[in-house]
Amino acid sequence: MSATFRTLPLIAAVSLATQSLTVGAQQLEEVIVTAQKRAESLQDVPISVSAVQGEKIQDAGIPNMAALADYVPNLHIADAPVNTNIYMRGVGSGNNQGFEQSVGMYIDGVYMGRGRQYRAGFLDVERVEVLRGPQGTLFGRNTVAGAINITTASARAGDEFEGQIMASAESFDGRIVEGFVGGGLTDTLGARLAVKYRETDGFADNTFLGTPEGGVEELSYRLSLNWQPTDNLNVNFKYTQSDYERTGSTTTGKVFLTRDERNEFVPNRSAFADTAYSIMDVFYPGYKEQTGREFEVFKDNGFGRSQEDGIGIGINPDSSDNDLTNMVLNVDWQVGELTLTSVTGWSEYQYIDGADVDWLPLQFISRDDDQSFEQVSQEFRIASPGGEFFDYVAGFYYDQSDLEFDRQVAIDTNFDGLFPEFLSIVTPGNPPPEVLPQNLLFALTQGAYDMNQVARNHNYQLDSDSLAVFAQGTFNFTDTLRLTVGVRYTEENKDVISTQFLSDQNSGLLNPGDSYFLHLIQANSFNAYAYDFREERSTDALTPSFNLQWDVGDDSMLYASFSQGFKSGGFTAADDQNPGDLAPTAFPCAPNPDFTVDLDACYDLSNPNGDFEFGDEEVDAFELGGKHTLLDGGMTLNWALFYTEYTDLQTAIFEGLGFVVKNAAGSEIYGLEVDALWQATDNLRLGANFAYLDASYSDFDDGPCTAIQLDANPNCSIEQGNPLSGEPTLYASDYSASFFFDYIRPVGQMEFFAGGEVNYRDSFQSAGDNDPIDQIDAFTKTNLRLGLRSGDWEIMAYGRNIFDEEVFMQSYDTPVLAGSHSRYMDESAVFGARLKYTF
Repeated sequence: MSATFRTLPLIAAVSLATQSLTVGAQQLEEVIVTAQKRAESLQDVPISVSAVQGEKIQDAGIPNMAALADYVPNLHIADAPVNTNIYMRGVGSGNNQGFEQSVGMYIDGVYMGRGRQYRAGFLDVERVEVLRGPQGTLFGRNTVAGAINITTASARAGDEFEGQIMASAESFDGRIVEGFVGGGLTDTLGARLAVKYRETDGFADNTFLGTPEGGVEELSYRLSLNWQPTDNLNVNFKYTQSDYERTGSTTTGKVFLTRDERNEFVPNRSAFADTAYSIMDVFYPGYKEQTGREFEVFKDNGFGRSQEDGIGIGINPDSSDNDLTNMVLNVDWQVGELTLTSVTGWSEYQYIDGADVDWLPLQFISRDDDQSFEQVSQEFRIASPGGEFFDYVAGFYYDQSDLEFDRQVAIDTNFDGLFPEFLSIVTPGNPPPEVLPQNLLFALTQGAYDMNQVARNHNYQLDSDSLAVFAQGTFNFTDTLRLTVGVRYTEENKDVISTQFLSDQNSGLLNPGDSYFLHLIQANSFNAYAYDFREERSTDALTPSFNLQWDVGDDSMLYASFSQGFKSGGFTAADDQNPGDLAPTAFPCAPNPDFTVDLDACYDLSNPNGDFEFGDEEVDAFELGGKHTLLDGGMTLNWALFYTEYTDLQTAIFEGLGFVVKNAAGSEIYGLEVDALWQATDNLRLGANFAYLDASYSDFDDGPCTAIQLDANPNCSIEQGNPLSGEPTLYASDYSASFFFDYIRPVGQMEFFAGGEVNYRDSFQSAGDNDPIDQIDAFTKTNLRLGLRSGDWEIMAYGRNIFDEEVFMQSYDTPVLAGSHSRYMDESAVFGARLKYTF
């Protein structure tokens, strides 16, 4: 019997024993959520839900969803250099930009399906609900792992005007100013304006450039309007704008092979890898020692050897500039006893990223992304009043979205002048650099191809539309027993155009080049080709759900549920792929007499390979849980046992040269989640949560190969694969837990308060090939805050990660440098003070 199911009797025993306690505990405030599209008490909702109130988000200084994930068991959200990883219960979407997320995010009822939208900072939030497990009936699109339901503060007609302003100063020259003002303009019209500005220089020290790394500047604002012309009609409109800019990134090399190590582990490394390694040996012999230093990076960020000369490769330095806009119009109309709801949403974003993807002090490889996204959605719902024998919610949903991006990956084989200098040092007699080959390409082709920089340029356009009808009904058989049945039917259509051309200095890096050597080297060394793919696909799915709920007593409820979900397939957005009639890294084309090449006469540029399209992902989920209110309302104890099977799991995996997409055969996931909250006294509230998770691939014998396996056999992933059946899925910690406290005490005319959290996360795998080197070690982050408040004023001192633990969020193969690995750092210790005034 598994550890999870052995725990069930213990939970039941604890629940029953605690119910008998009637000591004079204080009562907790009721938590209202909308996890079932109705306003209900959290304790009445038969779903595994964690609800974090806006006041908690504000007091704990939680800036965004990535930081909030520390407080929620089995939830992992973390930025990375070029993507955002969002995983729940060991299931997520990886970093391929052709994916929608497996964990759907909804802001004021509007679906946000792209990982980039998770980067927007929190602003004037009322509540965040994290719904674990598939939520396919009511939330719909791509919620096979769960849903995050964010409700922002709303204007209210007729209310008195109120406002709040907060100003914080913290480590690394961090400054935060935020606040709101709002109230009734008339008896029927209300308005609210919220603004937040945040900046910091960054917590990592770039000892190569002599600058801080990972600095952030963010400005967000939201205008909310509320119109209530009658008692039966309520109209809410919200417009939100968020501008987020990051300078540099906190990615650093952490595993760098010595000469002896790479000769042992990657003896067949490419000429590009061997050259980069050798140049590092000569010019930066202390780099391996550098990788062991905490909160330091040693990289050029695309500037080369001198920032004064500007960008040496690519279009942008290592940075990220994001503009996100959301609008929602929500109309609730009471018609008799029925409630009609319309939710109209519009969202868009644009971002420009630059990434120094070799993460070395070399001007070597850069990646630039310029992406835009726009989505329009409409949902109509009808809901019964509740309290009848049969209660129901039914509706219709439609959305249409357009995604487009341009990407350039550029390679400098002159290494900003280091290549000829390197040859001068290692060549007998030390001839001057200017008489030697100026770049690696000249050396590889024996002088036939002399280009310092080459690039591939990828354009991707994806048009998607989705429509669905759904219904959920509850049969209230008795006052204590009810059965909820739901179903959703979905149709989705996608059209894609994915094109790529190769370029060099002769053509200009933004224009197609026709050099035979350019195409030969890009194919042989990087599996990069020119192509022009145009495809379309359609899919549909019927996903049911069942939930049986039994009120054991006035303060205790048990439930059992089964649900199905699906996430539609699509088309990979990876640029490093070969057209379908070519073997990987093969280039059978013959050169023209002038060493140009006619690609159309050599292969079919419009024929994608088998990895270009990926299929639907499906899930069957079983859950057994209980929610208990104990100690006369002074404690809540909620728990859930779950078992989930995924088939055709969509995975995006880095294979040394680039990313590929696979539908893994399947995964099995089971576990336990427990949340407890106790109002111990009038002054002290304690809380804890715990999760156990066993998430593994059930049948994945053709998984991606590690860098060392690929060195031994370049066709490893094609011929036999890396057997990963039984291995853990990504970002699936066996254990995670949080403990928190909030304490208040009167001090004269003032009030002293203190609070804190200890958040623990067990080790997890962060690379799709399950290379042991990329496993992230377990970590604990501790936060603390204390302060005084009196009337309208409050002053607080705080610290995040106060013990300065170095935490990594992702580890992966360093591109091209086979055998080496890089990691993305999370925030170091941050200390600050905040002043708040409410009026």
